[in-house]
Amino acid sequence: MSRSLKVAVRAVAVMLSAMFARSPAAADELAERAAAILQARCLECHEGAQAEGGLSLATREALLKGGDSGPAVVPGDAEASLLVEYISGTDPRMPQEGEPLGSTETEAIRSWVAAGAPWPEGRELSTRLQYDYRWWSLRPLTLPEPPAVESAWIRTPIDAFILARLNERGLVPSPEADRRTLIRRLYFDLAGLPPTPEEVAAFVADADPRAYDALVDRLLASPHYGERWGRHWLDVAHYGDTHGYDKDKVRPNSWPYRDYVIRALNEDRPYARFVQEQIAGDVFYPGTADGVIATGFLVAGPFDYVGQIEVAEGTLQKAITRNLDRDDVVATTLGAFNSMTVHCARCHDHKFDPITQQDYYGLQAVFAGIDRADRPYGGRLGQPSGVVFAAASDFTPEGAFTPTKGKPRAVRVLKRGNEKDPGDEALPRACGYLPHLAGRFDDLPPDDEAARRAALAHWIVDRRNPLTWRSIVNRVWQHHFGRGIVDTPNDFGRMGALPTHPELLDWLASTFRDGGQSLKKLHRLICTSAVYRQSSAGVTASEALDADNRLLWRMNRRRLDAECVRDAVLAVAGKLDPTPGGPPFRTFGFKDDHSPHYNYDQYDPDDPATHRRSVYRMIVRSVPDPFMTTFDCADSSAVVPKRNETVTPLQALALMNNPFMLRMAEHFAARVEPAGPSSAQRLAAAWRLACGRDPSAEELAPLAAYADKHGLPAACRVIFNLNEFVFVD
Repeated sequence: MSRSLKVAVRAVAVMLSAMFARSPAAADELAERAAAILQARCLECHEGAQAEGGLSLATREALLKGGDSGPAVVPGDAEASLLVEYISGTDPRMPQEGEPLGSTETEAIRSWVAAGAPWPEGRELSTRLQYDYRWWSLRPLTLPEPPAVESAWIRTPIDAFILARLNERGLVPSPEADRRTLIRRLYFDLAGLPPTPEEVAAFVADADPRAYDALVDRLLASPHYGERWGRHWLDVAHYGDTHGYDKDKVRPNSWPYRDYVIRALNEDRPYARFVQEQIAGDVFYPGTADGVIATGFLVAGPFDYVGQIEVAEGTLQKAITRNLDRDDVVATTLGAFNSMTVHCARCHDHKFDPITQQDYYGLQAVFAGIDRADRPYGGRLGQPSGVVFAAASDFTPEGAFTPTKGKPRAVRVLKRGNEKDPGDEALPRACGYLPHLAGRFDDLPPDDEAARRAALAHWIVDRRNPLTWRSIVNRVWQHHFGRGIVDTPNDFGRMGALPTHPELLDWLASTFRDGGQSLKKLHRLICTSAVYRQSSAGVTASEALDADNRLLWRMNRRRLDAECVRDAVLAVAGKLDPTPGGPPFRTFGFKDDHSPHYNYDQYDPDDPATHRRSVYRMIVRSVPDPFMTTFDCADSSAVVPKRNETVTPLQALALMNNPFMLRMAEHFAARVEPAGPSSAQRLAAAWRLACGRDPSAEELAPLAAYADKHGLPAACRVIFNLNEFVFVD
């Protein structure tokens, strides 16, 4: 480790030590995580009288006593602790055998030592796997009282929780952002599009004290809201329009699920129904089109065409294919709705969280009667008929791919996850990490696969399941602030991040669960808060105390995601087609043979069919769109609960030179040409369209000179490359 990195790590450790010293609950959680790591990775060699090097890590007393080389930890000083040195170094390195600790595990131990090495009360670690159910995310949900802080700054109960934490750290909130900033922030957050200059001017001039709240309500009522927030959910479902794997064939009937998500969000369906529809909508809402379409969630991920259709029944390869297929369904479902990493128990009991192999394969058994296949929908209640790629137990056989007809296949617990070594048959069940909520489905008919999915859906949406409600409010918070209250939205276990505001998280989850489960109501609550309306400008004194802005003393400035960049370019160029729904458009040349070819060099950016919102484009798993990938678009082959947000030279080059950008810059120039005879007049109009404000004289003069020399389209490309265009303050 370099000297500069060591200095940085020590600074973080000191900061964490101070933070956890002020928060007993957080210290307890840090102790639980450290104990889980020590038990899983170290105790095999460091337990009991015969411990290696005379060092036992089973109790805090043994840690402080140490072994042949002295005490293992110096509480409060990570850099002086042998334990930290050995797990971080290379000579010697611990553990001596097996994989070294990952950076997350190493930093967890470092932070724990820096916080004084707190220890779970009365705990003695053992290699005999023992689970503790007191982890923060597994505790029953409560409704905390908002802190009693007096301040005119507070607009909603959210602000009381935020301000209390800021006061603890000696921080003060930032001033409210100006109205031009707020309308642009709201438009991109709730609709994913820029406001027009006329909309900006009207909002700035509106003296009505309810103008801001009215704007929030108008955007939530817009059909663009579902398009914007539907894309976030599709990341979690890892939705795609092709199968993936080596034969990445087009999946022509996946889009009805995408449209269902957008429709359900626009209608603001209660979250419990949204969950139930996607797991077992065909059971809960028979006769409705959405009851079938929604189960596209379960099969939204990749499909092994060769393994499912061409590999013969009864072979080892077929068993592997089905095991991996069900693993994807299980991991996606429990990750999306409970934010737990149940797939870590495929080969052995989970090392950190109370999830056993029996739990994991019991979940596989829940889905053992369905496959990924085309399925008809529509019927008695009149919403339209069609075909959707969804969870299906009855479909037309193709090759070796045959339906179950509703009778679940046998699922066996695989020793070390090896299909060659099957054990006892697994019975359908949920996870056992919530002892107060029965997770065994003992009374189900053995040959009714639909009953299994319905039972799991009931378990997930049970009001006593705290993970479900904490998970969804954390996801919504993340997309408004750029970081969740828990920064690992699909992992609320011991290897995930700790909540920065645990009481606020529980207040939001309880209020959401018991207040109608309206996502729009949750958005309104967040967007009308004072913390959301803050300026994003930096403050030196505050940055010294909270450089990452984890306590939200200001708003986070964020780069637009890939879809918003593309949609904003189309909107500003005057080419955006707002037509919703239906089959996806293609931004590539396509050749369909034994293995399809997707050629983005053959895309015609003037094709009007491709000028729709980016949520409606065809998503190819094996060959992602280069332009979208440059801006960190989600990889549809993987679940993406949180996208990367990078700033790279390639992004600037793409905005300047991509054929799509070149053509849109020409359309942009043609749009503003009637604004006046001079380059300055035209570019002032272009600046208003792109940034929502007039440029200053200092900004406009060099740009006009550039246009006079290189042409108006070239200057419009420069505007597309402005930080102000691709970032939201």
